[in-house]
Amino acid sequence: MPSLRQWIGAVTLCLMLVVTIIAMLCKSQPADSMQAPEAQDTVLTVADTLPELVLRPFDPNTADSLTLIGVGLKPWQVHNLLQYRRKGGRWRQPDDFARLYGLSDSAFRALRPHIAIDTLPFYQERQLRKALRDSVRRTDSIYRDSLYRAHSDSLYPARRIKKDTVLDLNSADTTDLLLIRGIGPFAARSILRYRAQLGGYYSPDQLHELARQDARLATLDTLTAFFFATPDSIRPLNVNHCSVRRLASHPYLNYTQAEAIYDLRHKRLAIRSIDEIRLLPCFTADDITRLTPYLDFSQ
Repeated sequence: MPSLRQWIGAVTLCLMLVVTIIAMLCKSQPADSMQAPEAQDTVLTVADTLPELVLRPFDPNTADSLTLIGVGLKPWQVHNLLQYRRKGGRWRQPDDFARLYGLSDSAFRALRPHIAIDTLPFYQERQLRKALRDSVRRTDSIYRDSLYRAHSDSLYPARRIKKDTVLDLNSADTTDLLLIRGIGPFAARSILRYRAQLGGYYSPDQLHELARQDARLATLDTLTAFFFATPDSIRPLNVNHCSVRRLASHPYLNYTQAEAIYDLRHKRLAIRSIDEIRLLPCFTADDITRLTPYLDFSQ
């Protein structure tokens, strides 16, 4: 009785014999007969759909892939072109087509006479943008004219001053400040920013301080007649509760003065009047006069 090793050897020999016979049969058949009829038909169908190379006018902004292949572009060049268009790219003139990725100079020279770009969409786009800009300007001018509330018989109403326009510095906003000739957006923002730092204005003469701080605000020196201030709107600092940093943030106090007030408060537990601060050596008479409306001594 044959052993297991003999059975395995016999089976292996049979398999090798079968593989050799199949290889010899495949080698004897012609290669054309090995291709399925369906595959031959498919290849012929695809080849028939390829367009012939015919140089004719084309617009690279609107031409489809078959048209682009028909004028001589390779499929990968067409892919680059379509990808550029999908990202919003456009050619405004024929010479711009030379920047197509992968297009050689000789190929561009052959295609240049046949590139016909329609400039009407670009013209319409420019006209639309211009119309939008004009409409924005008209809207702004209408808003500006209504903002200034000028008389209809004025030649330049937006540049006139209403003689009866007098504003409260502590309640006016940017729109109100722009009513005054000589005050633009920068000056209006500066006035409001300084008001927030002070806690409110107690006199229109405080605008002179802004004019001295920035040369661009020099016109404020001549505009104090158009303002008044209500001291009741001032938000004073509570001397007995504010920190040194909070005191030093006020425009009329420096850090040394803020520390002196803080030390005095700790020595006396509380500051009861401006007269106690008047005795500090770091304060002058002018400092006390300016600070008086902005200090609160409640405990």
